[in-house]
Amino acid sequence: MRRIFVIAFLMMTQVLSAQVTVEGIAAVVGNNIVLKSDVEQQILQYQTQGLEVDSAIRKQVFEDLLFQKLMLHKAELDSIEVTENEVINEIDSRLNNFITQLGGEEQLEQYFDKKIYEVKEEMYEPIEHSLIIQRVRYEITSSTDVTPEEVKVHFVTFDVDSLPEINETVEVAQILKLPPPSEAAIKETNNKLGKLKERVLKGENFATLAILYSEDPGSSRNGGLYTGIKRGMFVKEFEAVMFSLENGEISEVFETEYGYHIVQMEERRGDELDIRHILMSPKISPIDLNIAKDILVAVRDSVLDGNLTFEMAATHHSDDKMTKFNGGKLFNVNTGTSAFELHELENAVKVAIEGLDIGDISEPGYVKMEDGKEAYRIYMLLNRVEGHKANLKDDYKMIRDLALEYKKDKTISEWINTSLLKTYVRISDEYISHDFQYNWVKK
Repeated sequence: MRRIFVIAFLMMTQVLSAQVTVEGIAAVVGNNIVLKSDVEQQILQYQTQGLEVDSAIRKQVFEDLLFQKLMLHKAELDSIEVTENEVINEIDSRLNNFITQLGGEEQLEQYFDKKIYEVKEEMYEPIEHSLIIQRVRYEITSSTDVTPEEVKVHFVTFDVDSLPEINETVEVAQILKLPPPSEAAIKETNNKLGKLKERVLKGENFATLAILYSEDPGSSRNGGLYTGIKRGMFVKEFEAVMFSLENGEISEVFETEYGYHIVQMEERRGDELDIRHILMSPKISPIDLNIAKDILVAVRDSVLDGNLTFEMAATHHSDDKMTKFNGGKLFNVNTGTSAFELHELENAVKVAIEGLDIGDISEPGYVKMEDGKEAYRIYMLLNRVEGHKANLKDDYKMIRDLALEYKKDKTISEWINTSLLKTYVRISDEYISHDFQYNWVKK
């Protein structure tokens, strides 16, 4: 992991290097130039990864840079752009990752011997070009698709010995039960929020109280503030209260699926609002937790006795809104399917299904969720596919994705060949002897 981070950081360093000098132009593509220093920096990146750089890699590096400039040339011709906000958001995202790894902004500034704003300024153009190239590539390949017949043909092209090994995968469904809070806990929460409202009305600062008491991780650190809110951005119960307030007004205590709230209107601009809010959830006791566990025990018994299907049980009893209406089936965001390799599952799920056969249901297991809430879950093992060589029956989506990428690469190749017929390209004598894949020299 450390090595991956160092390599990524070296890639960023080459963008920010203050020692880059324009000692010569390696190529011109349309109105875009490739500097010799660009080529050498890319070569340095390979060497930093411990790779031996031979003539083939040098050629590939140079041709990749030519390809990038050709994409930028298309962007200029077709007016393909990215917004300043898109670039800034990407810069902030990358910098935040680096800052987390290094331990803080001060460490980042020490690493580059630059202020944060200087780092951002020097990152701007390379990041902008990168985002534009992504958009151009999408424009070129967005209409490319593959038919089932093309997928079969692509699979046949694989050498049997080169077929990838597919790791064991599982499909899992869950029912999550949040413990119902007691009436006493609900009353206590309402009283706390009511007293906080009174303190604000007596002159205390709402933002300070939100920092101290709100349980909303998305807003508590900035005083409970949400800005630029429009209809449809929050749950309907929250919006009904929020849009009924005047500037400076504080709501009564009200309930949503997230807990209990008070809201203060900061500013109203027609249908757009700035508000502050404080969220509190009733405290859950061990007795409440046991009630949730007992509910799942009864649900599990009912499914095993054949009185209820797991899908129906999930719809009627699960408190997980992401899965309750699809039978409780977990969804793998990495692959876009319901299949998980074991290492992709959180440990609690992996342990729960470890000894299950297909159709078995786990005993209720305790879980503390990311938002701090406590609950119990049961899992059903829906399917298990043992590790195997890739085949069309079990791995159609993966093979389809490979076939689609192959076809997209062909689309890109055809676009390069067509574009080079009508684009000005000049290669420096130092690089012209390369055995290029494409006709950059126009022999």
